[in-house]
Amino acid sequence: MSSANLTFVEEIVLLALDDETGALLPMPPLAFRYALAGAAICDLALLNRIDTDPNQLVVLSKEPTGDPLLDHALSAILSVQTPLRVSGWLNMLSEISKTLEAAALDRLVARGILRREEKKILWVFGTRRYPTVDNQERAEVRTRLADLILGDDLPDPRDAILISLLSASHLSDKIFAGKEFKARSERMATLAKMDLVGREVAGIIDVVTRTLNASLPIGM
Repeated sequence: MSSANLTFVEEIVLLALDDETGALLPMPPLAFRYALAGAAICDLALLNRIDTDPNQLVVLSKEPTGDPLLDHALSAILSVQTPLRVSGWLNMLSEISKTLEAAALDRLVARGILRREEKKILWVFGTRRYPTVDNQERAEVRTRLADLILGDDLPDPRDAILISLLSASHLSDKIFAGKEFKARSERMATLAKMDLVGREVAGIIDVVTRTLNASLPIGM
């Protein structure tokens, strides 16, 4: 299966997992929740169910997408009567991020991309990991985005969205960590600013991170 057949939600979940351990890569607090919320909004926008501008998100069609994962997000949007800015919708959809994550993981396992492992810590506390079975999809996305970052071509809308969400959640720091990528930090920053939703996600994560850091006792 080509990565083009994956939703943004699935791609973000796949890229957020460590290749070998299947655990989530380190991210700022709540970053993954908002990245998934942003991914769901971008999926719905590409399917012409919603549109976004700096002031608000607008529903273009109430017709279900036929994708249970995305229809869950669309139903959540339709349940709110008051117009909201994109940041408001991100906050709202972040509340269902666990549901989005679980659905995406189930689908990635069903497609044979990941496998589910249950482990016990101290024989009592259960932990679940999702190691990679077939790395083709993840490698394909990473290679495509790496070529874009290291090159000078303009991104297509889908790649612009992915880079923006990865940058906002600081996953890009883990995925593209080599010296060649550090030398292209300005290029990365430019690409990350090309998508409105990604910019909103980055702003929210920055505020959350600064607030949490300010609340920590000195020395921690």
